[in-house]
Amino acid sequence: MEKYFYVKLSLKDGSLDSEALEAIAFKDFNATGIEEFSIDEPRVDEILGERSYSGADIPVSVIEEVELRVNSESNNAKSIHFGSKENADTFHKWFESKSYGDSEVVEKDVEDWNESWRESYKPISVSSEFVIVPSWMKDTYEGSERHKLFIYPGMGFGTGSHETTFLCLKLLTTLELQEGTKCLDFGCGSGILGLGLRLIDPKSKIDLYDIDQEALDNCMQNMELNEVSKENINLLLPKERDKIDQKYNLVFANILKNVLEIEIDYLTKCVSPNGHLVLSGLLKEQEKDIIKQYLTYEPRLELEQVLRDGDWIAIMLKKS
Repeated sequence: MEKYFYVKLSLKDGSLDSEALEAIAFKDFNATGIEEFSIDEPRVDEILGERSYSGADIPVSVIEEVELRVNSESNNAKSIHFGSKENADTFHKWFESKSYGDSEVVEKDVEDWNESWRESYKPISVSSEFVIVPSWMKDTYEGSERHKLFIYPGMGFGTGSHETTFLCLKLLTTLELQEGTKCLDFGCGSGILGLGLRLIDPKSKIDLYDIDQEALDNCMQNMELNEVSKENINLLLPKERDKIDQKYNLVFANILKNVLEIEIDYLTKCVSPNGHLVLSGLLKEQEKDIIKQYLTYEPRLELEQVLRDGDWIAIMLKKS
C-alpha cells in the first residue's frame, strides 16, 4: 500500500529561523512540502469575529493574519513532508542532532489520508426531497429523496456544509417557482445553488458567475457529475460580465458583506418584478444593517424571509 511520510516538528524559540529551516529541508533533504498549520472553519470564524468570511474569495491580508495568529499559538509547530521514509529519517536525525526542538517521523497510508479527507463530507439533507451527496457516493447512496445533487468539493468552492450555502439551499426549496426560472448565481463557487435549481426546474436558465476560473472549472465538473444539460447554462468571468444583462426571477449572492454593499446597485437591478434576491455570507450581527441598506436603496424590495444557523444568516428579498 502506498505510503506518505512527514516529520512533525516543534521548534524551540530562537533555535532556527523557520524560513531557513524550510530552505534546508528542500535543498538538502528533498522535502516535498511544508504544512505550516491545520485549521478548521469554526476556528477561523472565532479568530476573525465579525470580519469572518465565507466562500473562496478571502483577501491575502486576512489569510496572513490567521496564519500569524495560529502560528503564535502552536509553539512553532509544523510538518515537513517527504516522498520516502529514507529522506524523512535522514532529516529527522539531522534535526535531532541540532537540538532545535522536538520531532517525530509519522508514516501514513495514502488511502488513510484520502479516507480521512472524505470523512468530513457527508450527505447533507436540505429537505425531505432534496439532499447534497459527495461525488464518491454517487453509486452507493440509497436515500429516497427526489432531488439528489452530487458535488465534488473542489478547492472548497461550496459543498453545502457551510451554514450560508445550506441556508441558501433551504430558501430555494421554499420557493414556488414557475417553469423556466431565470437565475443568476453571483459568486457561484461550485455552482451548487444554480445546479440545485436545475434539479428542481430542468427548464431553468442559469448564469453562473465567479471571479475565479477554478471555480467555474469545478462548476463544469459538477455539471458533468450530475449529467446536467449544458443548455441554457452560462459560465461567466468578470470579462464577460456584460452578458449579465437580463432580468432574473432569482438571484443568489452568497458572498461577503462588503461585496454585497459594493454591488448593491448591480444586484438590485438584476432582479425582475416579482423576483427574489437571496443575500448570504453574512453574520447575524450584520443582518439589520444589510437589510436596511437594500430596502433603502431599492424601495420596491420587501423582506420576505430570514433564516439563521449558528452565527450565520441568509436573507430573502422580493421585488414588487
